[in-house]
Amino acid sequence: MNDTIKDIRCTTYIFRFSFLFLFIFFIHSSFAQSNLNGWSIGADAQYGFILSHRHSMGHLVRGHTPSFQITVSKQTIGNKYWQQHFRYPIIGYSFLFIDLKNNDQLGNAFALYPSITFTQNRQRKFMRYFKIGCGPGYISKVFDRVDNNKNNAIGSHINVFINFTYGFNWKPQRNLSIDGGLSFTHFSNASFTAPNLGINLPMLHLGASWNFNDGNIIYKKDSIAPPRERKWHYSVILSGGLKEISPAEGPKYGIASLNAEAIKPVSRKSRIGLGLDLFYDASLETKLKKDSADFSGMFAVVRPGLHFHYELKISEFSMFFDVGGYLYTRWKEDGYIYARPGIRYRVAKNILLGLALKTHYFKADFAEWGIGYEF
Repeated sequence: MNDTIKDIRCTTYIFRFSFLFLFIFFIHSSFAQSNLNGWSIGADAQYGFILSHRHSMGHLVRGHTPSFQITVSKQTIGNKYWQQHFRYPIIGYSFLFIDLKNNDQLGNAFALYPSITFTQNRQRKFMRYFKIGCGPGYISKVFDRVDNNKNNAIGSHINVFINFTYGFNWKPQRNLSIDGGLSFTHFSNASFTAPNLGINLPMLHLGASWNFNDGNIIYKKDSIAPPRERKWHYSVILSGGLKEISPAEGPKYGIASLNAEAIKPVSRKSRIGLGLDLFYDASLETKLKKDSADFSGMFAVVRPGLHFHYELKISEFSMFFDVGGYLYTRWKEDGYIYARPGIRYRVAKNILLGLALKTHYFKADFAEWGIGYEF
């Protein structure tokens, strides 16, 4: 009963915050519309299903999942060169509600997240776009050994939310836009709390938005691009975090990684490189002892690796994807290949902050929160 009350209160707070935000936005638009050129507000409905990517979670799927989303967005006009180089992307802020159609085990899902939308054919009435969003997500019903032991997908209320959307936009008039397409949504806690199979939802969406444009938007264009970087860069990043392994409601184990990379710019957008990894995972001691395997020497809980690095730079922010292999591992059930998608942000000339998700064959291992130095 207490958990139910907490869920209701949290859901209420989320709705109150969202409606307060929108109320402030409308008040501002009423009294200062001249300052809203380039801003828009929209809503869309989505309809999909929970993807049962493990046979063991098939019982959680009970029907199609309707959802509703409100988005406030701002059209960039090229004030910075990266905006011109990426064809004037749109920056958005969204609130998403999803009915997971399983009130007994899953309840509802919510997300409040920023996004960036890359567009094509901007000068035409029909436009293609690709949107990436990431932020905090909330699942109202999670695993509980007594009250909800059939939920083997999610063990925590607070999760990481990721969304990819591909769609088409139609402008029947200057201020009105209609859009539709296909989106893929993911909720996961990155093994911070077991269980963590995650919730994946492919969905179709259809929506409309109103653009607060008092005239045609004038996009800035620089005749001379800044010089392209060609020199090698070198970075060292130290990361850490916590993870939980099965069975659920067990202890949390410390993890850490040391990462060194050599990176070469290949365009104004992209960089590639090679890196060395050293992973420390305290949970391997428990796994090896449970499996009656040899647990002796430092390499029982330490795994060195070598990876290939790709990075997409958007001003001081970047998204990267690493694919690597262990040079040595005592624990064999994960295999020898690992992947690591993540984001980095340059907070000073040489200082980086990063967040990455280490996985084995699309199964989350742990999340890494890191700080690094690049020269």
